[in-house]
This record gives sequence, C-alpha cells and structure tokens, in this order.
Amino acid sequence: MRTITLNEQQQRAVEILTRLQAGALDVATAGELLGVNDRQVCRRRAAFRQEGMAAVVHGNCDRQPANRTAAALQERIVALAGADGKYHDLNVCHLHEVLAQEEQIVVGRSTLDRLLKQAGLRQPARRPRSCTGAAALRRPAEGMLVQIDSSPFAWLEARGAQADLIGAIDDATGKVLFLHFRPSEDQVGYLLLLRGIAQCYGLPMSIYHDRHTILRSPKQATLEEQLAGQPPMSQVQRVMAELGIESIAAYSPQAKERIERLWNTLQDRLTKELRLAGIDDLAPANAFLPGFLDRYNARFAKPARDPQSAWVPLPADLDMPYYFATRETRTVRRDHCISFAGQLLQLLPGPKDPSLVGQRVSVHTVPEGDLYVYHDKRRIAHQAVAPAPPAPLTPAAQPTDAAQPAAPPNNPPKRTTKQRAWLFGQP
Repeated sequence: MRTITLNEQQQRAVEILTRLQAGALDVATAGELLGVNDRQVCRRRAAFRQEGMAAVVHGNCDRQPANRTAAALQERIVALAGADGKYHDLNVCHLHEVLAQEEQIVVGRSTLDRLLKQAGLRQPARRPRSCTGAAALRRPAEGMLVQIDSSPFAWLEARGAQADLIGAIDDATGKVLFLHFRPSEDQVGYLLLLRGIAQCYGLPMSIYHDRHTILRSPKQATLEEQLAGQPPMSQVQRVMAELGIESIAAYSPQAKERIERLWNTLQDRLTKELRLAGIDDLAPANAFLPGFLDRYNARFAKPARDPQSAWVPLPADLDMPYYFATRETRTVRRDHCISFAGQLLQLLPGPKDPSLVGQRVSVHTVPEGDLYVYHDKRRIAHQAVAPAPPAPLTPAAQPTDAAQPAAPPNNPPKRTTKQRAWLFGQP
C-alpha cells in the first residue's frame, strides 16, 4: 500500500476538491480558491475521482532531476575540498574555477556552494558591513590612471623567503597590467614595471602611488635646482617626468583602493595557486605570473566606459636604455676614461666626434645591470679597462754597521717667543 504525505497546500487542495465533488462548491468558486480557471478545475476533479489524494501530488515529486550531480562526483568534490584535500582552503569562486581548469569538473557555482555547505566544509558568508563613504568613480578610459604599489607577503608560504610583489592595475577596467616578484621593494622593480607597461600597452596619462622614497624624493631642493625651477626627483620619478607621465602621490592607503583590494585578492588566490604548482623560488614564480595574469584578467577585468584608449604608444625608434634606467653623471678625464662603480670605463668616441675631455657624461644602468654611456642623448661606445698598477715602492736604504747614524746634538733647538709664551703662560 502506497503512503502519501501531503503538505499544507496539497491538503487544502484535497479539501476543496472533496467539497466540489460533494456539491458544496461550484466550479467557479473552486477555481477561485485553487487559483486556476474552470477548465483546470474540471480536469483536477476528474483526476481526483480516479486517483484520489495522489492526484494533488505533482508527478515529478519522487523523480530524480535529470541534471542532478552524480553521487560519485559529489564524493570526489568533497574529497578534494575536504580537510585533507589539496583544495581545502580555496573559497567557492576560486574552487569553482580550479576544478574546471585542473580537474575537468564542471558544476554550477551555486551547486558547488550548496554541496560544500551540506558537507560542512564551508560556512555561510558573513553579511558585509555597510559602507558609509561614496565609492571612488573609475576613470572613463583605459590608460588614464594606473595605480602601482608593492606588497610584502609570504607569497611562497613556508617554502621560501618572504618577497615583495610589485604590481600595477588600470583604474578604468580593473585589469592587472604588471606583476613581478622582487626580494624587496626597490627601484629596479619599479623600472621593470614602467618598462613592461610601456612595451605592452604604452604610456599612461598618470600614475598613482604612495610616498615611498623610491617614488618620491624626500630631499630639499639645492640652490641650483631652485634657480632652475627643478624639484629634487628620485630615479623613478625622473623617468616618469621625462616620459610625460603625471606622478600623483597618495596620502593614505585607502586612497589607492583598487590596488589595495587587489593585494587582498592575490594574497588569497595567487598564494594558493603557487602552492598547487609546487613553486618554491622567485624565478619560477615570475615565470608563472603571465599565465595567471591572463586568467585573472579574463575573469575580473571590466570594459571601460569609453572604448577609446588613452594609452600613448611608444615611438618605434625610442632608445629604451636612455629612459628606463638609473642615471649618474661623471666627468671625463684627460685619458677619455671615467670611473664608475669601482671600474674604469674607456670611452670610444667616433673619429669625427668632438673631444669629451672635461665634459659631463651620464652613465645609465638598466634593470638587468648593463651600462650605457651618454653625452646629452648621444650614446658613446665604451669598454672596461684594467686600472694601471701602482708604481712599486723603493725600499729605503738601511744603515750599515760601518756607517752609524749621527748622534743628536746636545744643544736643544731654540724656542720662539710664541712657543715660550704658550708653554709658560708668559704674555
């Protein structure tokens, strides 16, 4: 004998159909109570006469849905996301992407969230706190404003030393433009950032950054700089000025909200993906970043309101080592040599070039460590030479037994009037 369990709505429908069949209700009134038209009332009454209370139960009530996730697949997902699984600490959105990419498991994000919560592996998300401040408006076009920063963090967890991730994000689209690991925040990393963005996208209109001394010089202007109307600049600040990029210094981390939120996301996502890839050193970590950037931007980047980009393309003949390098000046000696970083550089000007003796030249060091010498904007060939060895010291003549040194005279030297006054306090 079949047992039928009815909910409140179904019990109410049975009562209405029973009264309809007994003649206590007419078809119009029953249809109004059931919320259907007269034709449907007649159909339900006929089914109720034939099947009884089973007629009010939907036909799909005991059937398994066609798109139901298989039990074996559910067990596999729970094993991968469980406490002993390799994806135990991934959030639902990240896990949804990694399962499709690495395990070829394609399920709906809401289905995955329900499975994990039913298994007790994830907790319901906390309700976000209400934001009282107004959100900062994005720039309308890509390339108008780029935010840059560095984040020190245990990116390799316990597998390697702590490092700094230097990055840049476009304000209009949220696209991550550059990421690079460095042992610490330094000007080489920011030069790599500027050069990488310029080569891939072009020059932005402005760059928003913090007040680190690498990006903003804390020195006071010298008299010469004041007379020339030139403020003191750091090496990176000078590169931005020469390329026509506006440098904007923020007064608080909250002002750089786009890139600060990026660090929160990457410290969760990137750290775990580096662990899953088995990376324990900065060199393979930097090699891993381009593929990660493509996946991240495909997932999170948004189109700009203005489709016309504001990037300024680099000229085809731009001398990259002249701009994207640190710069120091030296004075050329009479032998056409300069001293730099403990080595002697012999300048090799062309046969028709003017003499550089006494002239000031600039030595440019690119991030890879290569040196370039310029006089104004003209590159000068050079080569490292070994410094001349010092002249040997001539040993002093030693006295022989036959020639003894003369004895000092018995009479002491006469003192001057000033010496006597100093010794005996005489005026």
